[in-house]
Amino acid sequence: MKRKLLLTIVSFYLVTQVFAQSIKGRVEDEKKIPIVGATVIIEGTKKGSFTDAQGTFEIKEVKAGKYKLKISSLGSNPGYKEVEVGTNGAFVNIQLKEDQKKLDEVVVVGYGVQRKREITGSVAQISGKSLNDMPVPSFESALQGKLAGVNVTTGSGLAGSGAVVRIRGIASIGAGGDPLYVVDGIPITQDYFLNGNGGGMNNNPLATINPNDIETIDVLKDAGASAIYGSRGANGVILITTKRGKKGSKKGPNVNFSATVGTSQPTALPNMLNTSQYLQLRQEAWENDGGTGRVWLPGYSSAQSSAAAREAAYNKASQNNTDWVKLTTRLGFKQNYDLSISDMYKKISYYAGISYSNNESYLVGNSYNRLSGRLNLDFRISKKIKVSTNSSIAQGNNFRVNSAWAGGLGSAMSTALPIYPVRYKDVNGGDSAYFRGGDNPLIAQEQKVWRVGETRVINNVAIDYNPIKNLYFRGQGGYDYMQLLDDQYNSPQLLNIADSIGGNAYRTGTFTNNLNYFITGTYNYNPNDNNKFSFMVGNEFQKSTASVRTQRTEKTSGPFYDKTPDSLYQNQVSPGSAWAFLSYFSRVNYSFKDKYFAQLILRADWSSRFGENYRVAFMPAVSASWVLSEEKFLRNNKSISFLKLRASAGRSGNSNINGNARFLTYRTDGLYNQQAITYPTQAANPNLRWETSFIWDAGLELGLFNDRIFTTVDYFDRRVSDAIIENLAISPSTGMDNYTANVGRITNRGLEFGIKTRNLVGKFRWSTDFNITKIWNSIDDIGAYSQDAVGGGTNDTRPIIGSPIGTNYLVRFSHIDQQTGLPVYLDLNGNPTSKWDIANRVGAGSVLPDASGGLTNTFSYKGFDLSVLINFVIGGNIYESSAKRQLGVVTDWNMRTDLFDRWQKPGDNAQFARLTLNEANYGSNTVWINTTQFLHDASFARLRNITLGYNLQPKAIKKLKHVRSVRMAVIATNILTVTKYPGLDPEIARDFENATDRNMSPNITYLTPPQERTYSFQINVGF
Repeated sequence: MKRKLLLTIVSFYLVTQVFAQSIKGRVEDEKKIPIVGATVIIEGTKKGSFTDAQGTFEIKEVKAGKYKLKISSLGSNPGYKEVEVGTNGAFVNIQLKEDQKKLDEVVVVGYGVQRKREITGSVAQISGKSLNDMPVPSFESALQGKLAGVNVTTGSGLAGSGAVVRIRGIASIGAGGDPLYVVDGIPITQDYFLNGNGGGMNNNPLATINPNDIETIDVLKDAGASAIYGSRGANGVILITTKRGKKGSKKGPNVNFSATVGTSQPTALPNMLNTSQYLQLRQEAWENDGGTGRVWLPGYSSAQSSAAAREAAYNKASQNNTDWVKLTTRLGFKQNYDLSISDMYKKISYYAGISYSNNESYLVGNSYNRLSGRLNLDFRISKKIKVSTNSSIAQGNNFRVNSAWAGGLGSAMSTALPIYPVRYKDVNGGDSAYFRGGDNPLIAQEQKVWRVGETRVINNVAIDYNPIKNLYFRGQGGYDYMQLLDDQYNSPQLLNIADSIGGNAYRTGTFTNNLNYFITGTYNYNPNDNNKFSFMVGNEFQKSTASVRTQRTEKTSGPFYDKTPDSLYQNQVSPGSAWAFLSYFSRVNYSFKDKYFAQLILRADWSSRFGENYRVAFMPAVSASWVLSEEKFLRNNKSISFLKLRASAGRSGNSNINGNARFLTYRTDGLYNQQAITYPTQAANPNLRWETSFIWDAGLELGLFNDRIFTTVDYFDRRVSDAIIENLAISPSTGMDNYTANVGRITNRGLEFGIKTRNLVGKFRWSTDFNITKIWNSIDDIGAYSQDAVGGGTNDTRPIIGSPIGTNYLVRFSHIDQQTGLPVYLDLNGNPTSKWDIANRVGAGSVLPDASGGLTNTFSYKGFDLSVLINFVIGGNIYESSAKRQLGVVTDWNMRTDLFDRWQKPGDNAQFARLTLNEANYGSNTVWINTTQFLHDASFARLRNITLGYNLQPKAIKKLKHVRSVRMAVIATNILTVTKYPGLDPEIARDFENATDRNMSPNITYLTPPQERTYSFQINVGF
């Protein structure tokens, strides 16, 4: 009996061992990047599995023995792998070759991944490799010209400056127009106004993200894709997925090192007048106004000075000829170094990277350096549980200088006159103290220390639990911390006091804590081979708090970060702001015969940002697609290899507003009877609610001739209701200045077209990517308010019914009168007039271009490759706000050589008016005359990037021990720009005062530093 029992137990054990094995493995592409959603099937059976987000799979309950696996994935050629299953199962690493017919077939969507075939919304993807093909101030600039519907305007030449990213145009006036950025599942802090726009630049909250850590970027563009993010998805969503562990070679883990060094210089320099030219033109203006003798000169004399004093001042000034542009610019130097290591074992995988970059711009004293580190881990605790972590920390230091309106190169283009010396001369003819009779930008350049230090920590941990077949749970918690320390030190020389007294130092610290968690449950239900369902439900919570601390000390010898002050004259902490979101969402996907797909999204958001009467919003969306190429009538078509139609419709929202917009706010200012005065400034609005967008989209994806040609076309329509407008003027009788309300309606429609062609294949390969987006935009309603109720910052852009957002609101310029040399304007009725009157302003020009896009050609032969990117803008306008002082009334500003084409005598057909020192001669009471004379066509085509690379061939690699790959490249950016725009740079992303300014006035330039032209050398080595 005992023997029979023993035999039974042993037999049961052996049978269990035979049937309880698993085949585990990882599927990756030729670049060892994990392939998500690949199908792995034991040939001859229906037993199989799908790969997860890390490219891993598991086929359970397999007998011991030899099998042949068939691996298929959209975007790759099918692969086969022989595997032998023993008593301990089997682990295989499978590499699929890329199928050029279908690229980028797996994409990340909100809270999950999907095969591109299954996508029913409009989603675009770009690989991390494409982000590192040229040096950029921040990763988002590398998206420029590469994705249809994604318009990127790169920042100015300032190091650390940001870009303006718009997905399918702009459909907001007072709420933020930027997309939502999500890093590894965490919606991150992206406030461009945390540090204001001091010095002529906004802080870039994305600058500390290391592009080399990014695996892919997926852009959700329509409601079918972005509605899963509800009240924050209306401007599109940019999902950033960072790199994870990859299987190393037999010799060890994957180790990669890259280094990039290069130089930078401005794409253009202003053509300012030198001393002799300046004196000539100013003298001419003086004489045109009836003046006699020498003209008076700013910093040397005045209009009331005697003729002799003016003559002496003129002679003294003519001895100087300072080139302030040359003194405030230089040849910049750039360097970037990245080191990463990754590997994958049976139960753990990791990716670790460290990066250092120092971006020294062409502006003297301006640089941005970043030191960052990342560690991503994946633990397979058991067959059912996996834990993943993403950890990054970065320290960015922005050594700032005044720019634009604040000084530096901006002063060199305006109030720093060539007649001013840098320093006074002593009795021996040498330099002594700084010249202070006029604007001298070198005083601040040499005597002011300004550093904004940013510490950024983005961490999250996720747990995946698979309790039973087809049921998956994921819980993720994240923490995003941003600390900005704005340190400024003014030396005694800058303050014009004795060195023994010491200077003063200021520190403004902004501290933002962003906490986030979400929980999702997904169940896949496949009743038969034709019908497949996927149900996902989830809950998310996010809370953000910000506080500000200001410190000040005097009689000190250095900034706070360099010297601990002995005493503080000011140490103040303000609570800042706080907001929270609580959300519930669900997504249902259905597919029939793997060619008909449908999706339903439901999301409800609660937000503390809105009035107590409207805290909750409901955002549904529905979408569907049909793969026609799988139908019998097209399956064997020799021309059409892939054809898909899709459509979506839904509601999405925009909640990106000031967290205090709904509150009654107060201000304490001044004294009355020795007591501080507190008074209300902003009216409360308990009915403030979401800006709601109804969005629908129709798209087509078409592959021809075995996908040698692949094109996408989308038409989209976005109707915004309850548009938010901030700082609305209200009746003075209320005792308050303004309030925020939902008063607008906006229409934003557009057409996208993208095409990829493989022109030549074989040893010599040539491919072309082209995309273009056309936008129609109009404001349909702003309630009972007039155009002047809302302004784009300090600029003349206004919301005008029937016109695009941010239309320029200007007096029309007609011509220069050939007899008098004076400007002629048009009144409201189009009649010529010599009087400039603000009442004659009309809508003119457009902030938004008619179309924009990019063209990329890529060539490769053996180890060589060449990539050429051209981005372009068609239509739209730029208003050159500084030109009214550089090319108008002669003031205390320097002027441009363009004024050589000016009226000088009757009969002259000139571009610019007769020179004058008196604005009244131009029919105005101010020198700030905004007219269409300085509104220009914004069209341009820019040779954005050329990269010539060489990959060391396998024969040469074999001679290098422990080296897996070597790539070298030379890179040039912003080589050539073709445009009619007469200013420095037709691509503008200047400083902005607030979200309204950023939405309405991105086409206004005011002494904005031009972009930089760079030449770099890059080397990448894999071990």
